[in-house]
Amino acid sequence: MSCKSLLYMVGMFVFVPAWIGLLWTDFLKIRERASQLLHAWVLGFATMLATAQLVLVPFVMMQKTLTQALLLWRIILQFLAVLSFVIWLVRRAEAAETVADTAVRTADGTGMRKKVHGKAGTWTIVFGILAAVLILLQAYIPARYEHSDDDDSRFVAEEVSAVVHDTMYREDPITADYMYWDTGEVRKDLTSPWAMFVAMHAKEGNMAPAALSHAYLPFFLILICYALYLLIGQVLFGGDWEKTFLFGIVLSVLHLAGYTSTHTLASMLLLRIWQGKAVCASFALPLFFYLFYQIMKKEAWKRWIPLLYVAGVGTCMLSGIGIVTAPVLLAVYGVLDFCYYRNWRKTLAIWLAAVPCVIFLGYYLM
Repeated sequence: MSCKSLLYMVGMFVFVPAWIGLLWTDFLKIRERASQLLHAWVLGFATMLATAQLVLVPFVMMQKTLTQALLLWRIILQFLAVLSFVIWLVRRAEAAETVADTAVRTADGTGMRKKVHGKAGTWTIVFGILAAVLILLQAYIPARYEHSDDDDSRFVAEEVSAVVHDTMYREDPITADYMYWDTGEVRKDLTSPWAMFVAMHAKEGNMAPAALSHAYLPFFLILICYALYLLIGQVLFGGDWEKTFLFGIVLSVLHLAGYTSTHTLASMLLLRIWQGKAVCASFALPLFFYLFYQIMKKEAWKRWIPLLYVAGVGTCMLSGIGIVTAPVLLAVYGVLDFCYYRNWRKTLAIWLAAVPCVIFLGYYLM
């Protein structure tokens, strides 16, 4: 892997989603630094999936090239990054004014400055280091050694064809004959164009699609999934980082010992994460449960509702499994939320997040 490709992967799967995700952390008013970074990374990546879905599906239907789709998607990401930067500058200016005002009031004797020093305990540090080691090992080993999976040969063929011919779902992945995008199994790939998402990164990063899928994507995707799991640990244990890191350790051990079949979550996460359905199972569906918890518990639930729509669209991009499962989750949670709050407007807002999934499912079944 060239240095240029490595820098591209770090930028596209770490820096870009985290930078875009700062839009959400500002909107949600998340101020705690570690939590802010994790939220930014996770929510930024979900936003990238959603925007890719909105670009790729119509472009495939209009028989546009991969380069054209990549160009528009790049423009959207750049716009979101610039918007995030502008908001960051505004917030910094506001924070500077607040600090200056506090200093003036303190000098005048009309205010008090308080500094709260929070120091992590010994066990928090130990558990944090151990969790980091286990997570990094789980990200490194599949990326370095596990490159065999017969189930995704069709997707890799689609990615290679897209990069080589600058098309999207125009060649049969088995015979290489010219075909329409709504023929056979490729019809469902239109509504869940994960292969084209990978092909865009391969083309932009100047990498072979198979190498990107099997060697480089797993490392970053596993880390993003664990960032989400740590956020789940935060809500389960009331923001206690010591217990959250211990939760990450236990979860890591369960994943390492969870290869009892090819369909367990451990297998999806550690052996098949380059597939869209594996990202759906390991990232998208847990993200829904995290959002459900926040919407149920937070008084400012209206701030979290838009993320259901982002997650719904992004899940469609990953797999047909997500297109079917996401509406079921939203419908069931909507009922539970209504039974608890008796708020029809809130329940309707939750159910409407399933509309993109229903549209894509309806098109596939037509």
